[in-house]
Amino acid sequence: MRWSRKKVVVTTSLIVLFASVIAGCSSSSSSDDTGANRTDPGVNLTPGLGTNANSNGKKFLFVEMQDVASGADVTIVPTGTPMVINFWFSACPPCIREMPTLSEAAEKYGDRVQFVGVNPNDSREVAQAFLKNLDIKFASYIDDGDQLSAVEVATFPTTFFLDAEGVIVKMQSGELKKEDIESILRDDLGVAG
Repeated sequence: MRWSRKKVVVTTSLIVLFASVIAGCSSSSSSDDTGANRTDPGVNLTPGLGTNANSNGKKFLFVEMQDVASGADVTIVPTGTPMVINFWFSACPPCIREMPTLSEAAEKYGDRVQFVGVNPNDSREVAQAFLKNLDIKFASYIDDGDQLSAVEVATFPTTFFLDAEGVIVKMQSGELKKEDIESILRDDLGVAG
């Protein structure tokens, strides 16, 4: 069989590519530690994908924010009842999907649980229009980033469930369904349906 120059170049390139793939797949570590989560489970790398800090059992730290409805600067004060604090923004698809469910729960449990929305991304005007469009029934606040930092939120939506003293009982990242809210209120906060 006679090999042309073109066939030799293509074959050589394929062999080098194949060897590189095999070497990369069998490698157990890398010089920049990007594979540490594969070879050293439990090692946290920085930077990486955003994750929320584990805050269960800690007191929720409230900071000053702007009330979406009035524009007033306020610091939320726990009222001696459990609280649900949801971090959201208007361009977040799972936030949009869960917002009516949270509003429904706020109406159902409103006399026993305080529901609060925190928006660190939108202007007050955008947040107002969004909440009005979805007919959301609970208070929301615009955060300049201080509240987000105080409780170390990195993903959206994120919802905190606090006991009557303001201690974080559960933090849920991602979209909440009706059954999620009800089971956390019932099982973790002892709020009857």
